[in-house]
Amino acid sequence: MKQNYFTIIENTPLTNTVFRLRLQGDTSAVTVPGQFVNIRLDGQFLRRPISVCDVEGDVLTLIYKVVGRGTEQLRAMTPGEKLDLLTGLGNGYDLTVAGPAPLVIGGGVGTRR
Repeated sequence: MKQNYFTIIENTPLTNTVFRLRLQGDTSAVTVPGQFVNIRLDGQFLRRPISVCDVEGDVLTLIYKVVGRGTEQLRAMTPGEKLDLLTGLGNGYDLTVAGPAPLVIGGGVGTRR
């Protein structure tokens, strides 16, 4: 687990309640599919756990659904703002046992390989 600050580079609506959040920062702790991050939001007591959708270099992509006060606050954030994240959480999946074209199906919003 690593605590880092990430810069928002995109927070785009995909539907009325689902958003793509792209963040730039140290992604070195995100090593396998199935991991998640915890996002700290000002004024909120608990961090928000969000599954990692994709990692490309130093860009982390999260897909989230607005379901309460924390994700509503996240929806209002704009490019250039910074977020405090705990990264590299969860054990993820060992895809080496799945063959050359693994398919990972998540039970939430935004999990993919």
